[in-house]
Parts: sequence; C-alpha cells; structure tokens
Amino acid sequence: MNTKKLTRNNTRLFLAVFMEKQKIDAPTIARLVGCSFPTLGRILAGKTRPTDEFIKQVGILLAIGLKKYQKLTKSEKEKISEKMGAVGGGVLGFGSISAAVSASGAVAGLSAAGITSGLAAIGAIVGGGMAAGVAVAAAIPLAVGAAGYAVIKGVKYFFSESELKNEKINPRWEQEDKR
Repeated sequence: MNTKKLTRNNTRLFLAVFMEKQKIDAPTIARLVGCSFPTLGRILAGKTRPTDEFIKQVGILLAIGLKKYQKLTKSEKEKISEKMGAVGGGVLGFGSISAAVSASGAVAGLSAAGITSGLAAIGAIVGGGMAAGVAVAAAIPLAVGAAGYAVIKGVKYFFSESELKNEKINPRWEQEDKR
C-alpha cells in the first residue's frame, strides 16, 4: 500500500484509524463530510468504494485535522475540493491536498513556520526536535496498515448487515464495489 496517497482501496483504512485515534463516532464523521450514516458505514465496511469527492473530503479532514475541518463552511470545503482538481484514477496525494488547502486560504497554519513548529512539537513528544518529529510523522502511515485490519473488523461488528443495506447507494459519495 502506498502510504503517501489516498486511494479507493485505502481511504477507508485511513479514515477508520483517524476515527479511532480521535475517538470520533461514525454519525459525527458522516455529518461533517455530508454523507449519510449508512453510506459511511458501507464505505468503512468495504461494501462500496468511495468516490473522488469522498476521497477529497477525507483527505482534507486528515490533512488539517478535526477541529479545523469542523470550522470550514460547506463552500470552503467545496472551494478546497475544486482546487484539488480531478482525482486521477481514484488516487490523491497528500501533497496535492496540502497545496489545495493552502491555496484556498481557508485554513491558516500551513506556512513553513507552522509546519516546522508542528514537526518540532511532534518530536518533543518522543524527546527530540524537528528531526524526530519527521521520523514520527513518517511512521504514522505505517501504523495505518497494521491497525487498519483490526479497525475494519470492529467497524463490521458495529454496523449490522441490514443497516449497511438500509439505503440506496449515493453516487456522490460511493460506488458499487466492482472488484
């Protein structure tokens, strides 16, 4: 799994790990992103695959964090999404997400000073400086793969089959799994 990109296959894993670490429930995420609870449940359980729009919104959420994402208006989310352009082949790089967020001007804190201080703060957690922060930040995506399997098993437990089939597929957020 390429950990520097969100794809149709790994977006659900990144989102599930984010939800677990942030202790956010699925109804809250569904409300934030703008999709229905059953839609989110099907995507997390792997019953359907996320659309480009869903991948973009999850990418923005992961890139800027929950608190900043909650403060964005619907139009700001759409503006950032438009700046990202088309998602080529269902793959979205974190670099393009950061560039779109900073170009939109909707979120402060992506300056060089902001990034440097953020990496230094992460590094301080493990008793180092900015270099340690880079190492810690680089290790996070590796943990996604390991934790993803267990998280998805938990998601399937909480979403019953009937609930996952409850509503029609919303083509804005999900597509049928044709694997």
